[in-house]
Amino acid sequence: MTRILLISALLCCFRPCPAAAAAAVRLALHWLPQAQFAGFYMAQDKGFYRDAGIDLTVLHGGTDSVPADRLSSGEAHFATMFLTAALERRAAGIPLVNICQLSQRTSLMLLTRKEDNIASVADLAGRRVAVWANEFQLQTWGLFRQHGISVSLVPFSGSMELFLKGAVSAALAMWYNEYHSVLASGYREEELHPLFFKDTDFDFPEDGLYCLAKTIEEHPDTVDAFIEATKQGWHYAFTHQEEALAVTERHMRAANLPFSAAHQRWMLRTMATLMQPDSGSGTFGTLPRPAFERVARALTEAGFTDRLPPYETFVRSVADAD
Repeated sequence: MTRILLISALLCCFRPCPAAAAAAVRLALHWLPQAQFAGFYMAQDKGFYRDAGIDLTVLHGGTDSVPADRLSSGEAHFATMFLTAALERRAAGIPLVNICQLSQRTSLMLLTRKEDNIASVADLAGRRVAVWANEFQLQTWGLFRQHGISVSLVPFSGSMELFLKGAVSAALAMWYNEYHSVLASGYREEELHPLFFKDTDFDFPEDGLYCLAKTIEEHPDTVDAFIEATKQGWHYAFTHQEEALAVTERHMRAANLPFSAAHQRWMLRTMATLMQPDSGSGTFGTLPRPAFERVARALTEAGFTDRLPPYETFVRSVADAD
């Protein structure tokens, strides 16, 4: 609750954007409906977007959906992406701009069991580690390389069955998602030992809001209104969690997805922690320069790209983000 109140205090006050007619705006989310996106749902449900002069349509994603492509094709005006994905797509030629950084740190972890006596990343040398195929390559590769270890990588789709059956010593997991699913399967927290990426040099911020540079140039007032209404939506979601869960359930049911109130509640509370700015590092919604430089440096050193934009070009409202 303390973290939630702190976020609430940091959020900017919403200022309605006067408009004769609502602007039709499409938002592409990078995954299926869940509490990870509760702030957007609440901004829409409570009329915050409407009051800002925005008629919002939410487009959910999935395994085959690339938010940056939906922006470049004109299918969406705004999209959520992880910072690494956005920088890679920017380097590939799509003029993305970060307009609001929601998640301030990564939720990624290497989940291990205490009975396996894995106290640090170095203890994974020679062990079997379950990883998502083509996901988080940079962070996992970089972390193992930094510790000078070699592991046996086992691709998996996201189900934690390999970990639950003891077939691997560690598995990639998101704090707000797979970690809780392991707890729900019967493990107690004291039986697990998560190795959080947020405690390493590979703490890469995740969920951020992006649009094309021309959207800012052509419709700056709409961009401002969208950002402020979104912030108000997250403020409301964190301070009215049960209501936010009810709206999230409606979205999930509409998509024919199973809904677990306990799991979605865990996700929403974890998102509050992930979105809380570090003390003295800025305000809610900004991407601090050190975080940008950390990811950019890792992408360059790993050879993923050498065409990264400067911070001042990639991030809007630099004065607020410094």
